[in-house]
Amino acid sequence: MSDTNFSGPHVSTAFLCEKILIERDGVPSFIRVANRFTVPVFSGQAPPGVQIPQQIIQTTLVISLISGDLGGGKQNIKVRMQKPDHSYMSEQSLPVFFNGGDDQGALVALPIVLASPEEGLYWFDVSLEGVPLTRIPMRVLHQPAVLQFQQPPGEQ
Repeated sequence: MSDTNFSGPHVSTAFLCEKILIERDGVPSFIRVANRFTVPVFSGQAPPGVQIPQQIIQTTLVISLISGDLGGGKQNIKVRMQKPDHSYMSEQSLPVFFNGGDDQGALVALPIVLASPEEGLYWFDVSLEGVPLTRIPMRVLHQPAVLQFQQPPGEQ
């Protein structure tokens, strides 16, 4: 490779995780990094008065950038989620601040909540000031599940 002019910003990390812990010294720990989620899909009729719980995926999108020669100052990160049918959900814009210096960075943690997600491959498109940086995949799998109810005593 003859061109080594990597100007920045640089993607240090980009993934989904369940939880972020910020230790006393300010260093983050990422718990349960995953990009595949299995959602139970219930079949059958629920008894009267019993509601089938809505299935929800809760995760956090983590993006860590290193400024390179971008310098210091406020920038805007945009995240767009592409659904399995290739349509896009609304985008989110998040301000980040770079302190300046080639090795300084910014960490973004965006909570993601999907209610009754459709099965398939989702993509999170990440850009900084309109320049595409990366895509993060998320696979949702549906697992058939059966509703089982126990009759109250005396109603059998």
